[in-house]
Amino acid sequence: MEEEKNLVEVFKEFSTREEEYARKLVESAKSFRHPVLQALLKAISRDSEKHSEMYRALVDLLARPQPVLTGEEYRLIAESIDAHIKVEKEMISLVREALGKTEDPRLRVILSAIYDDELKHHSLLVSLKKNIAEREVMSEEELWDAVWKESPWHGAPGG
Repeated sequence: MEEEKNLVEVFKEFSTREEEYARKLVESAKSFRHPVLQALLKAISRDSEKHSEMYRALVDLLARPQPVLTGEEYRLIAESIDAHIKVEKEMISLVREALGKTEDPRLRVILSAIYDDELKHHSLLVSLKKNIAEREVMSEEELWDAVWKESPWHGAPGG
């Protein structure tokens, strides 16, 4: 428990650092006249904002109980994640194809970064569905067991 409290503080600090770094990147991007360099720095800034958000999610995961999902909620989440996984697969294929068609190193460096992101997104979505969403599901039977199993009125007259 003490270790988790320490992690909460560490993750809060990481989140703050990422937010500060994101702001600095945006300021740096504004100082460039080159639109591609501006776009790339802003994209990296958004990654830092994303990292900050993910650290806040870790804090939330450690600091408070997470809601239990019903089977129906999980079904809806799984459908949404599956749709996003399908889009990521399509984008991976399209970017891989574009990479194969260009020799320009400027294009290749940007396309490679996009391709790497698409691979990470795909992997993260698959992992999210399996390790977080599935883990938080409670069946109707488990719910009723939690409510009534230890109840002194379970099966008794008037209960």
